[in-house]
Amino acid sequence: MLAFLIIIPLIAFSFYIQGISKTLAAIDPNCRTQKPAMAWLLLIPIFNVIWFFFLLKNIQESFQKMFHQQLIEKPIDTGYNYGIAMGCCWVASFIPSLFFIALIPMFVFSILHWNKLSLARRSLSRQSS
Repeated sequence: MLAFLIIIPLIAFSFYIQGISKTLAAIDPNCRTQKPAMAWLLLIPIFNVIWFFFLLKNIQESFQKMFHQQLIEKPIDTGYNYGIAMGCCWVASFIPSLFFIALIPMFVFSILHWNKLSLARRSLSRQSS
């Protein structure tokens, strides 16, 4: 039971963080507004909820910088809206009466955001080569 409630979600969250880190690493260093290693700050409890919103903003700004500097030919969707929705559900999960209501949408939005980040990385590698 402990594995189901703590260990498995922590492992899944670590893979999600790795996806965010890989996305930041794929961005041109001159346009990057956040170092890839800073994504791992999401492992710090409570702080991670706030830090997540900063990471979302920095990823989006970095991709926009690449587009404005013409390093990519068209804007790439980084799943910003899915990330915001996931973050809002995450914040709502701290309200005891909303915990279970917010948990399922948070899980769904995190998968959608993770998928968009993966697609953004692939699109970035295609457009930059």
